[in-house]
Amino acid sequence: MSGAGSEFHDWRPAPAMPLERVESLAARLQCPPAFARLLLSRGLTEASEIRGFLAPRLHDLHDPYLLPDMELAVRRVESAIAKGEKVLVHGDYDADGMSATALLTLALRRAGADVESFVPHRTRDGYDLSEAGLVRAARIGASLIVTADCGVTAVDAVARARRQGRDVVVTDHHRPGDRMPAALAVVNPMRPDNRYPFRPLAGVGVAFKLVQALFDRAGIPDAEANQHLDLVAIGTVADQMPLQDENRILVKAGLRALARSRKPGVRALLEKAGVTGSESIGAEQISYRLGPRLNSVGRMGSADSGLQLLVTEDPREAERLAGFLDRRNSERRLADQRVYAEVETLVAERFDPDEDRAVVVWGDDWHPGVIGIVASRIVDATRRPAIVVSFDGEIGRGSGRSVGGFELHAALEQLSSQLERYGGHRMAAGLSIRRERMESFADRFLEIASREIGPEPAVEAVAVDVEIAVSEVDRDLMTWLERAGPFGEGNPAPVFVSRAVRLRQNQAVGPGGAHLRFLIEQQGERLEGIGFGAGSRRSEAEETGTVDVAYRLEENQWNGRRRIQAQLVDFRPATV
Repeated sequence: MSGAGSEFHDWRPAPAMPLERVESLAARLQCPPAFARLLLSRGLTEASEIRGFLAPRLHDLHDPYLLPDMELAVRRVESAIAKGEKVLVHGDYDADGMSATALLTLALRRAGADVESFVPHRTRDGYDLSEAGLVRAARIGASLIVTADCGVTAVDAVARARRQGRDVVVTDHHRPGDRMPAALAVVNPMRPDNRYPFRPLAGVGVAFKLVQALFDRAGIPDAEANQHLDLVAIGTVADQMPLQDENRILVKAGLRALARSRKPGVRALLEKAGVTGSESIGAEQISYRLGPRLNSVGRMGSADSGLQLLVTEDPREAERLAGFLDRRNSERRLADQRVYAEVETLVAERFDPDEDRAVVVWGDDWHPGVIGIVASRIVDATRRPAIVVSFDGEIGRGSGRSVGGFELHAALEQLSSQLERYGGHRMAAGLSIRRERMESFADRFLEIASREIGPEPAVEAVAVDVEIAVSEVDRDLMTWLERAGPFGEGNPAPVFVSRAVRLRQNQAVGPGGAHLRFLIEQQGERLEGIGFGAGSRRSEAEETGTVDVAYRLEENQWNGRRRIQAQLVDFRPATV
């Protein structure tokens, strides 16, 4: 938790860099020494590797035909176009799924396909290709279903579609189950037989590769596929995929496409999210402004409005739908606050921090779209794995989040006999359970956690990239940092440490004094800073004296003025 109390922070110091290596790299690149230290600390030493990192090119994207079944998928779509068949693009209800569905819908129409699109209702239809999708396909007379960000585990639904005489082409990025669906093609880099050079594409990334292959065969210019990179950036960042290799190329180009997007829905979404034309659009704007608005309608049950926003060509309709998403996001936040307040009370009653190694709470009629967010907040507060279950009648739906070192999915596997359904991975999972099994499940889950987790809460590590003097922070450094972006999962924003500084002019600001505003002062040099959620540390900042401070750098724009600001990660008494 950025800026929170330091009791959960363990600083991992920046690696020592020989001065001659730093000076040599800085001279070669004509960059600030602090930036050269950053590159070296992240293992970037070879000239070609550094050039590829600082200036990723679309030309370097991998051949889409290296993906499993891509040739089969393209041929089937080409056949549908040639014969005038109806095609249903079936997606998922999160931001990645909506983006992938919108991309395939728009691109297949451009290639001449007769396309309709569908995303399921979270609470009514459930996840993945299922009966609701098959009913929609039958209603419109679709002879081909193309999935987007789903389908690889829909073994039964694909089999039913085939029995109905419908072909299915799966595009997905999730890990397959024990059995592959009997689809005509399964385009997924996570297949065991995959030979694609980069596996962790987002669902929208896999969809883009299909579009690349299809357009190439149809003779449609690359530029027409690349205009949809705005959607690729939204889905990839919102789904927290690693910004490395191909994802970094796609997102870097996608952020530029986002800034100049001509899609009425994307423009309206940017406006409602307060991302103005004068503001540089980075991955953080997707993470904190665009993604939550799309995810909110999926979480609250009406993902179709998010999909329609992304595909509409009517500016008035776009404005209406963007307003709806904005209101849904506000409703989601209110639901989140209400459920968290109730869960927090239950945690205080049931969780013993000295004895319990995990948190399991349950209740009635909590909105299922926010319990995952609430579980994450409980993990942040306790540094323990947490499962939150909401009951509607006798069946409960739960979301779990974990901490490093505890395999959540593996724990649920041990308790599979207690559950109706479960799925996920080591850090996040979902489940459904009958009410009469809840107490027993909770007891057994806590037993597993007690065997595998030590008595101390998990420590949040602060990985320091570079030690830096305040005097080294200038616009030249910021220009080079921009080239090192976009920052996010897999390419985190650098953490700098300035040692033996003083925090001056400390003020608790924001609602209820939640945040800390300050100046970092070192040998006459000053740097403005903000610590989100660190308002309670004001007196600590005043009383500690000389401190070491860890922070990220950002450039704020306000009323046409740009200024450099430190975003607090942590501070502690100076060690030198």
